[in-house]
Amino acid sequence: MILRPVRIVLVRPRNPLNIGACARAMANFGHRDLVVLNPFEPVWRETLSAPGAEKIVQEARLASTWEEAVKNCDIIVGTSSFHQRPIEQATIELPNLVHHVSSFSASAPLAIVFGSERSGLSNEELARCQAVLHIPTRRDAPSMNLGQAVAVILYELRRAGWETGAAPVSAPAEELEPLIESLALLGERVDYPAGYESAARLGRIRLALQKAVLPPPAVRFLLSFVRRLLKLQITG
Repeated sequence: MILRPVRIVLVRPRNPLNIGACARAMANFGHRDLVVLNPFEPVWRETLSAPGAEKIVQEARLASTWEEAVKNCDIIVGTSSFHQRPIEQATIELPNLVHHVSSFSASAPLAIVFGSERSGLSNEELARCQAVLHIPTRRDAPSMNLGQAVAVILYELRRAGWETGAAPVSAPAEELEPLIESLALLGERVDYPAGYESAARLGRIRLALQKAVLPPPAVRFLLSFVRRLLKLQITG
């Protein structure tokens, strides 16, 4: 699966631990492009909260201007809790994010911009985004931890494009037939199902196995198992 290029932009983050948590969420969902715009001290690269994602923090780019932070990104989406703030531009509820970006090329880079933990993005910064994303939380607890918000959004993007596992491949008929015949022979020797003629027993076993999804390794194992039982029947 090819993921849309996603850049996480953190504007004026205050806590190095939150930066590390964001990097860890990015690693969880396969993204590495992290830009930090005007971070507060202490030194943000020294975060200890990014186990497994230390390289993302070390390779993160430090930006001093908005233009530098979102450079080469075709889609720019800001984030806000909407708490005590009127939003004038287009707004997106998180479940609709994928629908919003689907109007762009699948290769168009997406920048998701997060503001400071204390005050979020300014009105001016939100105005420079094409849309503002909102995670639908309870009204009495509208804001989320920065790292959690990044994780939830990246999960939603990943979930929308999740590849289902490949359907199991059943063994071909020529591999299944020796197993059917061996089971029929074993059934005849132990009279199971009881009272069946040989042809009827064979037909019932064939019908049961032909409708089953048995991968080739399973068929080979069952065949060796049945042949072992047949051998024990002969020697016993």
